[in-house]
Amino acid sequence: MSKIIKKLGLATVFTFGITQVAAAKDTIVIGEVSWDASLAIEQVLKQVMEKHLDVNVKIVATDQSAIWAAMDKGKGSIDVHPDVWTSSQAEPWTKFVVKGGKESVLANQKPYMGTEGLFIPGYIQDKYGVKSVYDLAKPEIAKLFDQDGDGKGDFWPGAPGWGIVKVNQVKAKSYGFDQYFKAFHVSDAILRAQLKTAFRKKTGILFYSWTPDWIHKAYDLRKLEEPTFTGYASKDKQQDPNYNPDGCWNMVKGDEWLEKSAITCDWPETKVYLAYSKSLLSRNIQVAQFLNNVSFTTDDISQWIYQIAQEKEAPEDVAEEWINNNQAVVKQWLNQS
Repeated sequence: MSKIIKKLGLATVFTFGITQVAAAKDTIVIGEVSWDASLAIEQVLKQVMEKHLDVNVKIVATDQSAIWAAMDKGKGSIDVHPDVWTSSQAEPWTKFVVKGGKESVLANQKPYMGTEGLFIPGYIQDKYGVKSVYDLAKPEIAKLFDQDGDGKGDFWPGAPGWGIVKVNQVKAKSYGFDQYFKAFHVSDAILRAQLKTAFRKKTGILFYSWTPDWIHKAYDLRKLEEPTFTGYASKDKQQDPNYNPDGCWNMVKGDEWLEKSAITCDWPETKVYLAYSKSLLSRNIQVAQFLNNVSFTTDDISQWIYQIAQEKEAPEDVAEEWINNNQAVVKQWLNQS
């Protein structure tokens, strides 16, 4: 009997040991920043890491400043920022990532590219040859975009409250098409409804947009050409890596912002990274190496946004489908042959 008890006891201890080992899995925490692209990226990362790297992954919704602060501390409260737009996160990027700063946060090797600009339907470009922002400074072209019949073209510079609205109004003045166009101010949701109507009726619509986004999967949209970006010239940008006193982008603050500002170039193309705490190099080197290798394409991101925003698919389902169809890419991220 004592031998049986001893055997049972040993088995119990052994089983308990296995449970303890399983419970000791590392937990990797991803900060959720709510937009659709981020929701998809988070799920791709979570599913790959949990399946292949023997970790638990937790997703925590919070604001970007909290994510940066947690990655900097490196204690594991938040380890990953899934979708860093360096154009809008220039300050924390410089503080935590760029060499010479704290260097407490790392980024994947290969970012995807985000673009911004003024877009028109492909059928307008093909039929009328509208390719450049300078083409808009022609009354006959402006009439193609007249939505209310007043003889002037209409353009959407962004939604009310967006900082981008003033930038696009300055561009209209600087390129000379403000005398033939007027801005209309509606929400993003209303603009997208108008876009759907324009494509159904094959009428003109001119609006600010960006990539990646689902509308570029749903519609044939063409970005208007602008001169190449040569740097920010305004004094408040002196600490920016893209500062150039002779640059093409001079956005002035104050009551006379429209009169005194001038922007005669395209937006700088934005690099969008996955960022993670440097502490992962010592806490879980396999996860750190995986995050370093991960890369996405703008086309993939747009497709994910389309599936989530338009097809109403769950982000986890979108991620699972993509992973199943892209095993070779996933293997590269994992350094597997």
